[in-house]
Amino acid sequence: MSQHGRPTPSTANTAFNIHAAGGTSSTSFRPPAGVFETLVEQHRRVLEQLVEASSSQAVSTRQERWADARRRLLSHERAEMRVVYARLQDTQGVGSMLEQHTQQAAELETAIQELDATDAASDLWIERLRDVMVMLADHVQDEEQDFFPRAQRLLGENTARELDEPFISTQRDLMHELQGPDQARPSGTDAR
Repeated sequence: MSQHGRPTPSTANTAFNIHAAGGTSSTSFRPPAGVFETLVEQHRRVLEQLVEASSSQAVSTRQERWADARRRLLSHERAEMRVVYARLQDTQGVGSMLEQHTQQAAELETAIQELDATDAASDLWIERLRDVMVMLADHVQDEEQDFFPRAQRLLGENTARELDEPFISTQRDLMHELQGPDQARPSGTDAR
């Protein structure tokens, strides 16, 4: 951590490496099925895109990779809330999990807004991107090691499979919305 409480580049890379290694602490682990398998695959993809954006020296490449990762990440989180977590809303014993997820998603959106408001050519932009990466890696770890296994157990594998198409469809619609005139270009980027 830096003196300002922000993750350092090595912390961001460590968080990504921990996430990328995967694994689970539960001996009753079942592989993710249906929507949970899709969510896990998307986690990997967006984290890889963020690593590419953070390692690019060319500002235009950073902006391009960030814009795509941003759309994927926001549409993923929002569709996940609308389809998966909404389905769990009335399930007994998941209140704290839903609250934790909602809080993490809100913090992630705030960090994304801070990054969007920062000049992509600055060192601060890289620092904020790495903050997003660390937050996302922690969030993903919580989901993949705790939330998803619990949710899949509660919903059952058939329901998990049934939720896959509604999730994909909702995410597709959100990706389209995020590409609209107000969202196509993150703020802090050059409008050329």
